[in-house]
Amino acid sequence: MRRGISELRALAILANGLLRGRCPACGRHSMFRGFYGLHEACPACGTRLEVSDGAWLGGVAIGYLFGALFAFALGMVELRWHPIREAALDPLWTIAVLSLPVTALAYRPAKGLWFSLLYLYGLAGDEESTAPDTATGP
Repeated sequence: MRRGISELRALAILANGLLRGRCPACGRHSMFRGFYGLHEACPACGTRLEVSDGAWLGGVAIGYLFGALFAFALGMVELRWHPIREAALDPLWTIAVLSLPVTALAYRPAKGLWFSLLYLYGLAGDEESTAPDTATGP
């Protein structure tokens, strides 16, 4: 984790990224330029957010995790109380269809959480993290 950041501050950075989509460095401006797209850098403090083309993949994985947790919870509710079956719907298809919008809507908070994690572990936020050392040879 970055030096000089306490555990409480790290939790605040993660919560700010997850719930509000704020810059992990200053917390004053949104990381997002649209619903899903990130600014290349924070308009308030200049912290670099877009670190590489594949850096969004962690956000996708976390978004799918949120969708899977929703499907699991809904499956447990169905097994216990049978509200979907009592509504004369197929539980498997109903849970699958309801999980899709949850996954899509969870992507933005998941991406905010992911880029906050990247910032905390020093993989985003400064120029060194955006340009990996590719020098080879003597």
